[in-house]
Amino acid sequence: MSTRQKRLVVVIGLIFAFLFLRLMFLQMVERASYDRLAAQNAAKNIPDPAPRGIVYDRYGKVLLESRPVFSVRVFPNVLKTLSPEAREKILRVLGGLLGEEVKLKTTASEPIFIKDNVPLETALRIEEKKSELVGVVVSSHPLRYAVHGSLAAHLLGYVGEIEAAELEKMRQVGYQLGDIVGKEGVEKNYDEQLRGSPGGSKIEVDVHGVPTRIVASLAPVPGPEMHLTLDLELQKAVEAALSSGYKPGAAVVLNVRTGEILALASYPDYDPNLFTNPNKNWQWKELGMSAHPFLNRALAIYPPGSIFKVVTLCAALGEGKTRPDEVINCPGYYMVNKRRAACWLGSGHGSITVMEGLVWSCDAVFYELGRRVGPDRLAEYARKFGLGARTGVDLPQEKKGTVPDTAWKKERLQEPWYEGDSINYGIGQGFVQVTPLQMALVYAGIATGKIYKPYVVSEIKDKSGKVLYKAVPKMQGEVPAAPQNLVLLRQALREVVRRATGVAANVKGIPAAGKTGTAENPGAAHAWFICFAPYDDPEIVIAAFVEHGEHGDRASAYIARDILKWYKEHRLNKVYPEEPAEAQYILHGSYKSPYGGSGNSR
Repeated sequence: MSTRQKRLVVVIGLIFAFLFLRLMFLQMVERASYDRLAAQNAAKNIPDPAPRGIVYDRYGKVLLESRPVFSVRVFPNVLKTLSPEAREKILRVLGGLLGEEVKLKTTASEPIFIKDNVPLETALRIEEKKSELVGVVVSSHPLRYAVHGSLAAHLLGYVGEIEAAELEKMRQVGYQLGDIVGKEGVEKNYDEQLRGSPGGSKIEVDVHGVPTRIVASLAPVPGPEMHLTLDLELQKAVEAALSSGYKPGAAVVLNVRTGEILALASYPDYDPNLFTNPNKNWQWKELGMSAHPFLNRALAIYPPGSIFKVVTLCAALGEGKTRPDEVINCPGYYMVNKRRAACWLGSGHGSITVMEGLVWSCDAVFYELGRRVGPDRLAEYARKFGLGARTGVDLPQEKKGTVPDTAWKKERLQEPWYEGDSINYGIGQGFVQVTPLQMALVYAGIATGKIYKPYVVSEIKDKSGKVLYKAVPKMQGEVPAAPQNLVLLRQALREVVRRATGVAANVKGIPAAGKTGTAENPGAAHAWFICFAPYDDPEIVIAAFVEHGEHGDRASAYIARDILKWYKEHRLNKVYPEEPAEAQYILHGSYKSPYGGSGNSR
């Protein structure tokens, strides 16, 4: 054998040795990996999403549930094994059942989605013709449904498919592309608790991609049930009252002794079902986006106006800057340096005590108190009431508002604090900003002396009844006022409703104590009214707010009046005797003041 032949034999030997070793490596070392890949190629995973948990109101009435809906898909690889005539017949029969022409525009091997939200009757008819409709599959999946449409939409929220930005944050806790997640309200804040555990099936397919058998299946586990503090019937009454004026606004009703949110409404609203029902997408154009229907105005910030005067008075009394019986003269204006700041009553309230100044919402009195207290001390009291910080309510969108002081103005505006800023601060104008929920807590604090953290979710239970979460009322602080001063504040607020600017909300059988507010801002003023009731044994606090409603004693007080009437008739156990009015008051906005003069009330 020549040298050349020997070299050829060696090379061939080395090649066979390499192939043998490679074969041994594949069979012995990487066998498990290739078995796994082969199994994956021979099977398709069909996900089965879990129904989200049912959400109930405080009395067990269903607010949110998941309803099964049907979708139709076609396996194109199955149709490719049939003759063109058979394929056309299947598509024609399917189109007749669905009421629309069906065309396959792709040759993909994956199932092709044809139609979602198919009526049950149609889904049953397709199943009945299963032998004729080879390659057509009907499946069901849960669809979130708001039982009462737009009712409590801003509190409950809505769901939608997870977006890329959300997925980046939530992938580590088990979320995947295509998952349905909460976008607003309770749905968003408690998404992980409501979503449940998805299931699915592994279907074996042949070389053509045709399903042959189910290899394994896992049933989805529905999300746990959730109970809210919300009173559904009260919510209906609140929304009816709020929407009666057709202006944007908000209303909140709280339990003064626990912080439970009994009702929370923002107007205009929207129907959460628009996001889960493709058949209603055409209604998007009718939402009126210019009015910002997705803004939860109960948690948005606005200037408070005269409803802030209780904070100013607490600070003035607490700091010894005034006495309850101090008399201040109101000629209809207040002079600071060379500036003439008007009182809302142009003819003036005359000589008036500071407590009566609160009853009649005299601006001149509170200009003086705001100047005496000063911004830094007033800011301290406002913060002790919970202003300038988020309340911690278990809902998204909450704003913290603004409690200004000298340092704040220097940092934000690079300007010193002026006396003119102080008198504005005293009447709730200028830089101060609050939310309706925050101010509801301020007045609940005056009613009880304590400030509680507001909450919406009271309990979460799994299907076996095991309690997974139970809310406990949490006191976040005490009102910064001596007990004797709190008594005087409550009495003054009762007089506001009984005989002064808040008399529009004076409802027979349920005595309320509260305050009107007219907050100046660009355009028409915002209207506020906040009250607690019953006066001697408070149960609820109501905050009513109307954007550009102009006067608190009109739009907002009437909203509170309607809510009080409903509450008296349906929830109040004790009926109170009517109290006689002590001052003439015309509900259309003018009255004869006991101090002389007349004007539009605040």
